[in-house]
Amino acid sequence: MSLMRRLLLPLVFLATSAFAETSPDSVAKLVLEKEPAEALEAALRDPSALVRATAARLIAVRNIEALLPRVREIVESETDAIAAREELRALALLGTREDIALAVKSASKWPAGMDNAVAAAVARRGGLETIDTYVSTLRETRMDNASEFFRIALWGRADTIALAGSRMLANGDEKGWRAILGALADSNAAMNGGVMAASLDVASEDIRVASVWYLVRGYAMQPQSMYEIVKQKLQEPRAEAGSDREDFGREILRRMLGAEKKDDPRWLRFLESNEADDLLIGQTAAHQYLTDAEYAIRYARCEVQEKECVMPRKRSSRTIPSQAVAPPAFSLPGVLPPGLGDAVLTGARCTSDDWIGVATATVDHAGRVQDVDLRSIQTTARCKQAIETILRLSFATNGSVRSEFTGPVLLVHPARTSLCLDEEAPESTSTSTYRIDGKITAPKVLKRAEPYFPESTRRSMGSGRNVLIIVESVISKTGCIRSLRMITQSPFPELNAAALMALSKWKFAPGQLDGKPVDVIFHLTINFKTGN
Repeated sequence: MSLMRRLLLPLVFLATSAFAETSPDSVAKLVLEKEPAEALEAALRDPSALVRATAARLIAVRNIEALLPRVREIVESETDAIAAREELRALALLGTREDIALAVKSASKWPAGMDNAVAAAVARRGGLETIDTYVSTLRETRMDNASEFFRIALWGRADTIALAGSRMLANGDEKGWRAILGALADSNAAMNGGVMAASLDVASEDIRVASVWYLVRGYAMQPQSMYEIVKQKLQEPRAEAGSDREDFGREILRRMLGAEKKDDPRWLRFLESNEADDLLIGQTAAHQYLTDAEYAIRYARCEVQEKECVMPRKRSSRTIPSQAVAPPAFSLPGVLPPGLGDAVLTGARCTSDDWIGVATATVDHAGRVQDVDLRSIQTTARCKQAIETILRLSFATNGSVRSEFTGPVLLVHPARTSLCLDEEAPESTSTSTYRIDGKITAPKVLKRAEPYFPESTRRSMGSGRNVLIIVESVISKTGCIRSLRMITQSPFPELNAAALMALSKWKFAPGQLDGKPVDVIFHLTINFKTGN
């Protein structure tokens, strides 16, 4: 054998070995390394679509702008939708205006769900430029998650709320206006009073209706805190009547501001309608402004609803009071390219381990994990490394525009089960997460797991007593539980942990919209009872 031949063999062997070791798991682990760029550049050219997707995700979450030229090169020739989605996310989040335009153009070649992914990535940039991009470009795309777009785009930037609202009104953008109000609804941020008052006078009835019911929901508990300019606008005489949905909302607002409650045949008829169901179900605070006759109609309607319909009822004196749990600042972990989460667990030899506990994470404005503390998580060291990898690969989604950037992360996972973090392919169907209403059918339980009930807790509760634990879950399109968060907890920590671990094992037939499965927010209740 010649000298040249002997020198080439080791080089060929080393190259082949390095190629063989490239896997989604090995690339995912680079998220914990200080200098992953060189390895990621090679991974972007890998024949495996999941490897390419993982590499592009790391570029986005690690903010590696130096690799954007390579992403630009490959994105137009990408043949796999999952890899393309991650590549477009990286461009839209980290790139220039030209990169955003490229991402939007490229997304149009794929199913509609790709537009949602690009829009969410743009939203994570935040600031006034993001609002301008929505107005100039994104609202003309197929995105259907505009409320989520604004919740993310306004995160930590409450000073841009008024400007964003003004832009929607100036453009007559009904969808955008509703989306901004929806993004504000679950936060302690409010639309600027002048902008809000102006919205009550615009030509678009859809905008006026959205504004009226935003005010009902937002100020029913404390109507005195409403902006004075808005109060004055509501008390001005109107030249002509509007629809029932607008005028009944205005009637509730007048009552909130001190007007007398009076029965009116128009309102009694309206409260029997499905339209009233959609407006009032879940708005418990607004019920105090109904007349007795109106309340009776709503109570009767609530009794037959297949929705989350809550009317005040008496509680048994044998029930141990539950404690409300504040919502988390953000949700983590997020969805990942399909198969990546389970590949990380398999690579860490962590598939046969449970874990449960509350971690602490710090994220940036884009929702990228900057720091994580897993000391309270009850599991093995190798699983903790896998958990940190998964968290750092994820984008956090804020619950409110005023959410903090450091907060608790509830982590629950039973052994030998999938993580349920696979992001759906970017199909034409919606990628939104829905609450149960008249259009969304609720998930149905297919498999239950009964929680462990410690004998010591039974004795502490006493005989003939019960305590309720309510958990909010996201049931995925595939019927697994994607996330859990406590709504109310018992005074007994061991019961709370038992309830969470049991619920994490439940399986469902997914909720549906127009006969197609969708991700659904669903409340689950476990009632721990002791015998007499």
